[in-house]
Amino acid sequence: MNEILDLINSETYFMIDIDGVCIDTEQRIAKIAQKIGWKEAFKSIDWHEHISSSKQIHNSVDILREVQQKLKRIQLLTQNHTSEEEFEKIEYFREKGVCIPIVSVPPKVSKSIVVPPSFYDGNVVLIDDKEKNVIEWNNAGGIGVLFTDADVSDNLTSVKSLEFLKKIKWNKNIKIVNYFSKFYYVNI
Repeated sequence: MNEILDLINSETYFMIDIDGVCIDTEQRIAKIAQKIGWKEAFKSIDWHEHISSSKQIHNSVDILREVQQKLKRIQLLTQNHTSEEEFEKIEYFREKGVCIPIVSVPPKVSKSIVVPPSFYDGNVVLIDDKEKNVIEWNNAGGIGVLFTDADVSDNLTSVKSLEFLKKIKWNKNIKIVNYFSKFYYVNI
């Protein structure tokens, strides 16, 4: 966990995946897909039931609710296969008291295309449970972190929970100023 804290500073942005990092939707969809295939699984799922009955992973939702007022440079970045899935994820997090912005990524589109790390001068961390997404993010110039309980190769940074977000110290004398949709930080 200390390794990730060494990679960030007070201006680092965080993009956090939902499925497989915050809630267990990914694992449950995979079980359905094993029986009927991925395409049919996405068509047949009752997204309201599927997402509203999801369990949080390692207290991720509670941690996000706790840190959201302190960490203003945080967003949820999630792949959605249907507009209903997208809507239900937003509803789920709002009902849980998490008001962090949610960025939707269309199917088969890389997260680093939707949110290019270069826009943030590479000072943006993606926390994702898919190694492919983490590698793509790193290759695009961002800081990719694999969310996993398993041991990973030396060339990937990993975390087992979002607990590290609670340990980040932010400069309280920084004010966020929005100029034409690019955020700047000004010492006050």
